[in-house]
Amino acid sequence: MPLPADLLRRDAEEAVRLIALDLLSQARGAAPRCLDPEDAEGLHDFRVSIRRLRSTLSAWKGLLRGVVKKRDRRTLAGFQRRTGAGRDTEVALVWLAEQVDELESVYGPGCAWVERRLRLELRAQSGDENRAVCSEFTEWAGGFESRVADRVPAGGAGPPYSQALSERLEWIAHRLEARVNCIGDDRKRGPHRVRIAGKRLRYLVEPVRAQSDVVISLVERCKRLQDVLGTLNDANVLGDLLRGLRDEVQESTAEEPGVLELCRLNWLRADSSYRSFRLDWLEDGGMRTLLDEAAALARQLRDADDLSDRRPTPPRASG
Repeated sequence: MPLPADLLRRDAEEAVRLIALDLLSQARGAAPRCLDPEDAEGLHDFRVSIRRLRSTLSAWKGLLRGVVKKRDRRTLAGFQRRTGAGRDTEVALVWLAEQVDELESVYGPGCAWVERRLRLELRAQSGDENRAVCSEFTEWAGGFESRVADRVPAGGAGPPYSQALSERLEWIAHRLEARVNCIGDDRKRGPHRVRIAGKRLRYLVEPVRAQSDVVISLVERCKRLQDVLGTLNDANVLGDLLRGLRDEVQESTAEEPGVLELCRLNWLRADSSYRSFRLDWLEDGGMRTLLDEAAALARQLRDADDLSDRRPTPPRASG
């Protein structure tokens, strides 16, 4: 069922319950796809839907106290953790395939060896584990839906969702700014924390993206931030894996040059992504613009009459 056009004017608790149920429906639709070997994006879309739901429950845990438990968020975190290695390997294989045609023949044996190792890892990480996660998620989702759908609101009218969203948006934007200010020269943990904070801001406002041009602009800006930091994170994850394989491969063998070359190319990818992030988002004001848009939206939300009544469209599972 689509989200109502008057979502911003509804009671905050009711609006959040509707959003949670909508996200749950998206996750249920994506779950079977992670078992389809022909669906290249199935696992990714399932993980994104789980991440959106978990982020929403964390952002609004005060409103849903008593119906959404800490164990619900831990359960969702467990689903993400158990499918994470498989998704990381899928992403690594895509990047590896993009390098093959550009590599000199001397690097071929090492590239083929790395690919075989990654595919062995993928088979070990998926299959039975994904089926178990899908089954456990289906069982959990039934109980969760019943609790949220049957929730009886506490007595007394609460604040409208627009007001609650404005306050929560300001808080999350403040957290994002704090993460940015703490980066320093950190190329891994700092940017990763900024990426997560940016996702939380995006997921918070996406349910009302069709009701304000400011929301649309803010979401698109968050996506661009995620793109550059996502590439950096993918390169960092693959870098750890490649260093492990580099330590395994024997010196002076046919595979060694290719493994070392892949390590070099991946390092260049990480370095380029990091430099783009520093230049475009920290030095040239991209992050300041994003935070200013978040502040403008928070002000706009305080007067929901300024927002149109167009029905929100479900966000695509893009990360």
